[in-house]
Amino acid sequence: MRLILSLIILVAAVNIISTLVMMVLEKGRDIAILKSMGATDRSIMKIFVWCGLVIGSTGTLLGAIVGYGVCWLNITYRLIPLDPKIYYIDHLPMKVEMGDTLFVLVTAVAISFLATLYPSWKASQIRPVEGLRYE
Repeated sequence: MRLILSLIILVAAVNIISTLVMMVLEKGRDIAILKSMGATDRSIMKIFVWCGLVIGSTGTLLGAIVGYGVCWLNITYRLIPLDPKIYYIDHLPMKVEMGDTLFVLVTAVAISFLATLYPSWKASQIRPVEGLRYE
């Protein structure tokens, strides 16, 4: 179970990285303008780190809400019936552990933060002269 969850989080982190790298490429001119107006490398990095954290936190929160909703529906209405002759139980039991849930939420947000570091560093390395060269 943890392997599957780890792979899902890894795919989400790669998705955040690729989204932010594309955003850096598309916003190169805007970054160059900000830097020519006096923005520091650190402030440019903060912009992209916050953007990535918003994406990661929103996805984590929505995933937790949907996951809890599906578990609640299955616990309440027994949506996944099983043949008791084969499995010795009549439904798929589910139990939500708060400790596991908090671990997954914190890990997902931490990984989304780590995923923002490379694109934000790349954005901070754009030089105003090169970003505005062909304008």
